[in-house]
Amino acid sequence: MKKQLPGNLILVFLSTAITLLVAESGLRLLAPNLASEPVTSNQYNFYRYDPVLGWSNIPDARGIFSRAEFSYELNINSLGLRGAGITVEKPAGTRRIAVLGDSFVWGIGAAEPELFTTLLADSLPATQVLNFGVAGYSPIQYHLLTSQVLALDPDLVIISFCLGNDFADAVYWNRYDYYKPYARLDQSGQLVIDGYPIPDIKRFPGRHDSGAFAWMHEHSYLVRLVDRFTRGLGGGLDRFGQKGPEDFEEADIYLQPDKPSTNRVVEINAKLLERISAAYQARGIPVIVLAAPTKCELGRCYTMDKRSDAARKLLKRAVTGLPVALVDPGDNFDSTDFWSKDAHWNASGHRKIAQALLPAVSDALADRRVPEPPAR
Repeated sequence: MKKQLPGNLILVFLSTAITLLVAESGLRLLAPNLASEPVTSNQYNFYRYDPVLGWSNIPDARGIFSRAEFSYELNINSLGLRGAGITVEKPAGTRRIAVLGDSFVWGIGAAEPELFTTLLADSLPATQVLNFGVAGYSPIQYHLLTSQVLALDPDLVIISFCLGNDFADAVYWNRYDYYKPYARLDQSGQLVIDGYPIPDIKRFPGRHDSGAFAWMHEHSYLVRLVDRFTRGLGGGLDRFGQKGPEDFEEADIYLQPDKPSTNRVVEINAKLLERISAAYQARGIPVIVLAAPTKCELGRCYTMDKRSDAARKLLKRAVTGLPVALVDPGDNFDSTDFWSKDAHWNASGHRKIAQALLPAVSDALADRRVPEPPAR
């Protein structure tokens, strides 16, 4: 019996290994959606659960942000904004520009001197550019941030609308394994903000940031599936999954832009942008909407094999009639403006965004003279 034990253990090991290999191979063939769940490096080390927004930057967070193609120091100031510290009260003789957006504004792939928000500030005298970007945010959070933005007395607001996913991110309840508020239309067509109370099921910082599990999560579909399932149990099975418009997928913005459910999503985003612009217009603050290009515009996502302007057209439709200026730099972007593996802009992309925004920003600020500092 004892002589058979090593052989039996070897058989158990081999059969288990073969079973796991078959399961892994099957998931790669039958569950391609798991490919979109790579390790997010240490991005979520800078975030915390937020009962209103879903998640938000941790004030005074510091650290090194690294991925395969880049590594840089990242600083969150005491007000929860990426960049150098500022006071709540606007300094005399200074103008402020508030920029709201997702990971492209937060700046995945860009050191602080390379960010388009930094480049804008460097190009404008006596002007602070406040970076309100947070990865995964969308028009729903841009709207919910209005009171925080107004508290810092901006002279101009820029809404960076990510063409690749902002339409979808505004209407889904669960994105990137985090729960969040979402927007919908009621039976009368009125905009409703829903999704509360927001469950807190994912630990901050993320558990995938280092160690053996990070390596396994990076390389194994099976590990990603198990992790997704266990986090679903943590949130309650009755709440697990997406909530959003029926018969709509994120890719429909590009692949089926004329579908009724796509049009409804565009309408929801249009109403959100209307609310956002109205809140600032009531205070005499101009608003610029930036059509933030992604690799999808180059035809490098979903099943596309050529450039697409579908999302750009839908955003233009969404802002038609609103008191905003639309800046669309998409025609000037090519693959050299993105990281090869990562989906975000590199330093070249941020320079092009700053160059595209500068004329519209200068025009918007032309009527808002820099106040003279008080006489001493």
